[in-house]
Amino acid sequence: MKRIVLAGAALALAIVAVPSGAAPAPQSKIVHAEGCVEPGVEARCLMVKDLKSGVLYNVFIKDPKPSIGDGIEFTGVPHNGLTTCMQGIALDVSDWARKDSLKCSQLEAPKK
Repeated sequence: MKRIVLAGAALALAIVAVPSGAAPAPQSKIVHAEGCVEPGVEARCLMVKDLKSGVLYNVFIKDPKPSIGDGIEFTGVPHNGLTTCMQGIALDVSDWARKDSLKCSQLEAPKK
């Protein structure tokens, strides 16, 4: 009987010691992009479609914020948490600058 109990305990320890295969938490990836600021489908959402990759970003920018139609260049990291914006990849923008070389409007795609 003792052998069965010891064998069961050893098996339990072996199962606990085996890694679960869970990957480590992903590192925050820094994103650098540029494009025109557009309104999102939800109120107060700012969207920027990167000119190089075509990826649409939902940008969270602290004041001062760019205006709709501004061309900007920005750096950010993926937003951690839920958003009310229903489109794009959410980014917390750490740094941005107006880029006047981008000819943006609310109705047209940007032109360089």
